Amino acid sequence: MAFNFLVLFVVSLLVVINHFVKFSYSFRFNAVVSLDGTGNFVRVSDATAAAPNFGTTRFYIHIKPGIYKEHVEVPVQKTFIALIGDDASTTIIVDNRSNGSGFSTSATATLTVKGQNFMAQSLTFQNSAGPNEHQAIALLDQAKHTAYYKCVFLGYQDTLYAAAVPQFFKECDIYGSVDFIFGNGLAVFQDCNIYAQLSGIITVTAQSKDKVNDHSGFIFQRCNVTVSPNIASSRDKVIMFLGRPWRTYSMVVFIESYLDNVVQPKGWLEWPGVPVNLLFYAEYKNSGPGAHTPQRVHWPGYHVLYNAKQVAKFTVENFIDWTKWLPETGIPFRTGL
Repeated sequence: MAFNFLVLFVVSLLVVINHFVKFSYSFRFNAVVSLDGTGNFVRVSDATAAAPNFGTTRFYIHIKPGIYKEHVEVPVQKTFIALIGDDASTTIIVDNRSNGSGFSTSATATLTVKGQNFMAQSLTFQNSAGPNEHQAIALLDQAKHTAYYKCVFLGYQDTLYAAAVPQFFKECDIYGSVDFIFGNGLAVFQDCNIYAQLSGIITVTAQSKDKVNDHSGFIFQRCNVTVSPNIASSRDKVIMFLGRPWRTYSMVVFIESYLDNVVQPKGWLEWPGVPVNLLFYAEYKNSGPGAHTPQRVHWPGYHVLYNAKQVAKFTVENFIDWTKWLPETGIPFRTGL
């Protein structure tokens, strides 16, 4: 009995040690940002600027809790940058640029990423411009092989602009009102919460694939589509659509996701002047009161998928070429269904 207890104790200890070794390795920070001056920098932008140019190994930047009021850009030469917070609820990067205040849409982004192999974890990126300021981006990602884990993206119109291939979002919360996940990127959203921020007509996606051969599209796998807790009391006034086609070959697929009753029976919305025969919108095994498909749009480009073979091409394994880049991030992910 004593021997068995000792073996069990040793095994448990090894598990604990292994956990902390992995944690230490994953978060061996190269720089620390802190508003109180106890880190290497007080601004996220300065820490990013100090990273090596065209690095080939991960440069970890620890961002301590606080509200960082700044516009952050990761330029092309800053590769393999990782911004790591302790918790998205306590570490917030916020700016308030907007189309309504005179900025072009792309210039409104609180965080702009151009350097490839970027990753962020446990951070909030917010554009605080408000619902009446038109386009106001929290994240503009123009880089390939980028990943986000346990991050929050807060905005209203055009919150998250996915503009490159490929990209991955895991266990993220995305808030918005109009076309708030948009762009011509190739992106998979896995186990994410998609929140309507306002009452009225809400359009989740505006995917903009404009050529038939473009490697472009949005996949939502095991996500939760509902209303923000902040407007739960007025949820009966939310009229939510999964997306509308910004460009001719717009592509969006929802897989095994929960669709709340705010998602309209029609499911999808037209974009004036864009045909509905060349787009590709699809749903597979979604659940919840908003997931019923009999009353969905009768478009040639809309599809209900019925088996795993039809869906296989839209998984992480086949859609974003994960083997070449995603494991390096250390972010957990599901390769198939």
